[in-house]
Amino acid sequence: MSKKDKKIEIQLADAEVAINNANVDGYNLTAGKKVIGEIAELDNKFAVVKNGEVEALFKTLEQAIESIIENYNLNR
Repeated sequence: MSKKDKKIEIQLADAEVAINNANVDGYNLTAGKKVIGEIAELDNKFAVVKNGEVEALFKTLEQAIESIIENYNLNR
C-alpha cells in the first residue's frame, strides 16, 4: 500500500541567523512550528546554515529553499 501525500505548509520568514558566533540577516524556513532550515545571504549568494556552519552556497534563494525542502523530505 502506498502512503497518502500529506500537504505540508512551508513558511519563509525574515530572521537573524547565527554563523560562527556572528548574527547575519537571513531567513528561517518552518514547517508548522518546527524550523527546518536557515538561510543567510552572504556576498550575493545564499548559504544554507546548519548548526551554525555554512553547509552549501547557492546563487538564488529558490535553490537554497529547494535544497532545504529536499533534505527535510528525505529525513522525515
